[in-house]
Amino acid sequence: MTTPKFREPVGNEKGGWWDEKEGRTLPYGRRIETAWERFRTEEGIPVFEGVGISDCRDLPRGDWRRVGGKGTYVQLIGTNNTYGMFVVEVPPRSALNVQRHMYEERYMVVEGRGSTEVWKSGDSAVSAFEWQPWSLFSIPLNANFRIINSSSSPAILFATNTAPRIINVFQSDRFVFDCDFNFDERFGGNLEDYWKSKDELEHLPAYGRAMVQSNVIPDTVSAYLPLDQNRGPGHRWVSPAQAGNTTLQGWIAEYPSGRYAKAHAHGAGAVLFCIRGKGYSITWPSKEGGTTPWKDGKGDLVQMLEYGPGGLISAAPGPSDWYHQHFSYGRDPWRIMRCTGGIMGNPGFEGGRGDEHKVGDLIPIHRELGQGGNAIPYHMQDPWVREYFEAKCREEGSETTMPPEVYTESGANIQVMED
Repeated sequence: MTTPKFREPVGNEKGGWWDEKEGRTLPYGRRIETAWERFRTEEGIPVFEGVGISDCRDLPRGDWRRVGGKGTYVQLIGTNNTYGMFVVEVPPRSALNVQRHMYEERYMVVEGRGSTEVWKSGDSAVSAFEWQPWSLFSIPLNANFRIINSSSSPAILFATNTAPRIINVFQSDRFVFDCDFNFDERFGGNLEDYWKSKDELEHLPAYGRAMVQSNVIPDTVSAYLPLDQNRGPGHRWVSPAQAGNTTLQGWIAEYPSGRYAKAHAHGAGAVLFCIRGKGYSITWPSKEGGTTPWKDGKGDLVQMLEYGPGGLISAAPGPSDWYHQHFSYGRDPWRIMRCTGGIMGNPGFEGGRGDEHKVGDLIPIHRELGQGGNAIPYHMQDPWVREYFEAKCREEGSETTMPPEVYTESGANIQVMED
């Protein structure tokens, strides 16, 4: 689009773009293409856009010249220009191209077995680790790496990264993809130990919840998750810290069969990826839909997605706060990962500026309505939520295991599970 020569407003006109049908008294802004959007188009592979997909393996994939193999970008609503996601297919007994980049990136293996080689620029020492279905690993910032498929069938991996932010800031492919600086603080020391799996739990510094520092988690399906209880009775949760990342962390959570979370709201950007089990999520705009959308005749505002292993959803599409709620209706526990998300407690996480509290202050989290938060207690939720969930469990042949006490005001905070 050719930009017209600037013309200064005259008379009652206002500066800006305008709709000629309205005259020139009501100014408009105009949405322009970002460097990330331009880069993504130039990659030449399909781009999926939407609230979610039941299984990312069902997405069409195209030849990917830069990366190798076949791929598709996944740009869920609420993530554009913040997080990049893609599915990549590695041919049998083959490897992707050697890569390095100035953004953080993490992979979940959906299908296949293989290994990844990682090394520093200017260094001949190559470290490596093996992976299998549902392994989770992160590549150190700007390290050289190559993903190798050792199996006789295609390997499929799902990745999340912070490419949009970096590409939009620097707008230089040469800097983002061809800088030889080594971040020794992130990828240094004894590299033989760097890729050893670790399972020791620590307190997440900001929240006090569980964290594990392991650059590779070999099997996220069976990895131990400690009891957490913040999103409902029996809820388990851990946050993986990997490769020294500072803007990409997220968490892994599990709901027992026949249970579900309390609805809660926050800004856009949270993407949930299913690792095992069967579940569904609902999401709706909090301002327009309120806490009881079906009861108030606004059920059409609610979006729902059923998804199993390999499926993902934008939990809060936004742009403003959306309520969302997650349900485990299958016969097995439902395990999901928030594949986006910054380092909890850092300025900017979930919209916090970082200057509302002094360092060391205790900050309320996961509070319900009436406690200064926005989570909807079970006894205040829309009646349709429980009715639909119980019907879904019956249809699946599973049992509803929600304790009846939680649907009462006096029993809202009863802890019914022990580790």
